[in-house]
Amino acid sequence: MKKVTFLISSLAGGGAEGVCVNVANGLAEQGLQVDLVVLHLNNAAYHDRVSDKVNLVVLGVNHARYAGMALLKYILKQKPKTILVFNYELAVMLVMLRSIFYFKTRIIARNINTLSQKRNQAQGFWRKYVVKPLIDGFYCKVDHVINQCQAMREDLISLYPQLAEKSSVIYNPVAKHIEDYAKTHDLSQVEKQDYLLCVGRLEKQKAFHYAIEGFAGVANEFPNLRLKIVGQGSLEQVLKQCAVDLGVADRVDFEGFQKDMIPYYLHAEATVLTSLYEGFPNVLVESITLGTPVVAFDCQSGPSEIIHDGVNGYLVKYLDIEDFKNKLAKLINSNFDPLDVSASASKNSVLEVSKAYEKIINSVG
Repeated sequence: MKKVTFLISSLAGGGAEGVCVNVANGLAEQGLQVDLVVLHLNNAAYHDRVSDKVNLVVLGVNHARYAGMALLKYILKQKPKTILVFNYELAVMLVMLRSIFYFKTRIIARNINTLSQKRNQAQGFWRKYVVKPLIDGFYCKVDHVINQCQAMREDLISLYPQLAEKSSVIYNPVAKHIEDYAKTHDLSQVEKQDYLLCVGRLEKQKAFHYAIEGFAGVANEFPNLRLKIVGQGSLEQVLKQCAVDLGVADRVDFEGFQKDMIPYYLHAEATVLTSLYEGFPNVLVESITLGTPVVAFDCQSGPSEIIHDGVNGYLVKYLDIEDFKNKLAKLINSNFDPLDVSASASKNSVLEVSKAYEKIINSVG
C-alpha cells in the first residue's frame, strides 16, 4: 500500500487545516496509507473530521520552532517516502533536517497564502529576522510546491524563479461535509433570509471594515437586510466600533466562531469577501457549493479564478467601495439559480482534488 505523510501545525479551524484534513481523508478513501502528523491538538476544531482510515500522529509540541527533534524521531522511525507539509516554517525545518541527516524523504510543500504579501506582513523579531530569511534560503529547496491557484503560483515564481519547474496548481477541495450536503439536498428549495455573510478571522488581512462600509452603503435601499460576521479575532471591538460609526451597529451581527457553517451559507443572500489578499478563499467555494452566490474583491489571489460574473456572483474592483456597493445591490436584485451556482464548483470536488494530489505525490522524484 502506498504511504504518504501529511504534516501541519494543528487541526484548528482554519482554511489550511480544513484542506489538509479533506485531502488526507480523500487519499485514504482511495486506498493510500496516510499519516496525519500534527504538532498538538490545542483548539482542534477539525479533530472529529479526521477519517478513521487516517493515522493521526501527535508530536506533542506547541510551536513549529520547537518541533525539530520530535519530527526527526518520527522520520527516522517511520522513514516516510513523501511528506506533504502545510506550513512554511515546518517546510523549512524539513529541508534543514534533510540536509543535516541525509534522509531520502521527498518534501512537497503546499503554498498556503500569497507568499509575497505574507512576507511583507512579517512582524516581530522572530518572524522578520529569523523566519523570513530562513524561508528565503530554504523554502525553494523543497522537491515540489502545490499552489492553490494560478495567481499564487505566479507570485511564488516571482519570488523564487528556481521553483518554476517544480510547482503546480491544484484548486482547494470543498469541505467533504459541505459537498455531501449539497449532493443530498435540493438547494433550489432553500429559503433565503435577508442577510449578507462574512466568514473569517477578524484580522487585518480580511479587512471586514470594507464589508461593513459596503453594507452601510446599501442599508437604506434594503431596510430589512443584515450583515452577519462569523469568526473571531483581535479586531472584533474595532469592527464593532466601525459599525457604530457608520450607523449600522443594530444591523451587524457578530456571530463568533461557528463550527457548523452550513446554515449560515444556505440562507444568506450572498457571501461577501473583502480581503486585502488571499491564498485561495475557501469560503467562496463553500458558499458556491451550497448554492449561495458571492461578491468579492478582485484581490490576490483566487477570487478571479472562482467567480464567473452573473453565474455564481460578482467580482469587485480591488478596494473600490463604490463598485462594491453597486455589485451588492445588483446581486440582491438578481435571481441566481442555486443549482447553477453550485455546479460552478464542480472542479473543487474532494474526489477530483484528491486524484490531483495523488498524481503529484506519485510523480515527484
